[in-house]
Amino acid sequence: MDFKQFLQYYRVINTKFLAEKIGMKPTTPFSQYGQGRKKPYENQTVKILDGIHQIGKELSEIQFK
Repeated sequence: MDFKQFLQYYRVINTKFLAEKIGMKPTTPFSQYGQGRKKPYENQTVKILDGIHQIGKELSEIQFK
C-alpha cells in the first residue's frame, strides 16, 4: 500500500491533519504525496509512518466516560 492508497482507504485521516501531527507543513509537497504525484523520501516515509502509528496508538487508548 502506498501513501495515496492509505489516504484513500482511511479517508478519516487527511493530509493536513497528518502533516500537522508530525510537524510537517501541510502544503506542497506533502499534499502531493497524498495525491500520488510525488513519493516521499525514505526519511519522510519513516516520519509519516511514525505519525500514523502514533495516531493509531492514541485512538486505541481512547476511553469514553
